[in-house]
Amino acid sequence: MTPAEHMTAFLAGQTRSRVGFDMLAQAADAGDSSLPTSALRRRILAGAAAQLAGAGTVRLPAAGGRGWDHSAEPPLPLWVDRLTPRRARTQRPGPRAWVEALAFAAHLPLSRADLELLSPINDHLRDHPDAEPVPIPERSYELYGDEKRLARITTHRLVTAGLLSINDHLRAFPSPAPLAMYELGPAPWMLIVENSAAFTSLRRILRGWPRREEVGWLAYGGGDHLVASLTTCLETFGERDHPIEDLLLYTDLDLDGLECAQQAAERAREAGLPPLVPAAGLYGPLLTRLPRAVPVADAGRIRAAAAWLPEPLAARACALLPQGEVLRQEALPKPRLEQLLCPDQTLLPQLRGQQANTAAC
Repeated sequence: MTPAEHMTAFLAGQTRSRVGFDMLAQAADAGDSSLPTSALRRRILAGAAAQLAGAGTVRLPAAGGRGWDHSAEPPLPLWVDRLTPRRARTQRPGPRAWVEALAFAAHLPLSRADLELLSPINDHLRDHPDAEPVPIPERSYELYGDEKRLARITTHRLVTAGLLSINDHLRAFPSPAPLAMYELGPAPWMLIVENSAAFTSLRRILRGWPRREEVGWLAYGGGDHLVASLTTCLETFGERDHPIEDLLLYTDLDLDGLECAQQAAERAREAGLPPLVPAAGLYGPLLTRLPRAVPVADAGRIRAAAAWLPEPLAARACALLPQGEVLRQEALPKPRLEQLLCPDQTLLPQLRGQQANTAAC
């Protein structure tokens, strides 16, 4: 989700008409762990505020008035006023013939937006009942002249209600950006790493591992992209004739990282991948490093997210995170990783935390 989308989601739960912009900024920060420390944070927040205003979601303070923070560039609003969206006027479909697959449309109170969505689908089903399924953006461009028109179709109320089928009605399928994955060796396992620095360090270490037969796949991905793209690895495994038996994940030790891990684990289960498990051999040493301070997160969410980790790592995370302290992967740099991963020991058990690391490595 973008900062503007995180702000919009926060606004949806508010009842007051005027909301302090600092609260919206915190919502954007909570949705993107890299934003609080970004040199472009102020510019990103200003752009998000402009997006909300342009979408008619909020009204910004009058330009040049006292409702702006001019302590740095660009200026930021001190507050926003929520705007209540107009309800779409419902109307019955006009005198038209719905194809049998969309017969439900004749019996529902449909808004103008619903009709604008369904009419091209109806025409396509009528003219091309056996159309070959294509990626959603391609069908979107064909039906509406806009490849992004159906970007959020999976969450549309007609889809979630089971009335409109992406496969059967749209004759389309999702096409998420592929997971960035690298075949470093023939072993049947894959380790997914969230941050680019840790990924780069591990890639260089594993590339030089003395027994290549112990090395498998290394992938890079995190957040919403990882959850969306995880299933794309199945095609790559098939193309390379290199399936896996073990699937490990190494994320930041923070609320976002752990919640992402849980969502990715569920997606892996749904796709028929091996169980997605923590790379405990990396998380354990990470928990010994110096944490950094962040805004305090909800303790209940932390406990629920930390349950993805095995004990005693889960308990240690639950003791750390509610205090407003987190551990980023950068706290475990390449020299320390090289000490932890011992070339004279089997690699996969070290990553899984099933084989003790020695300080002599």
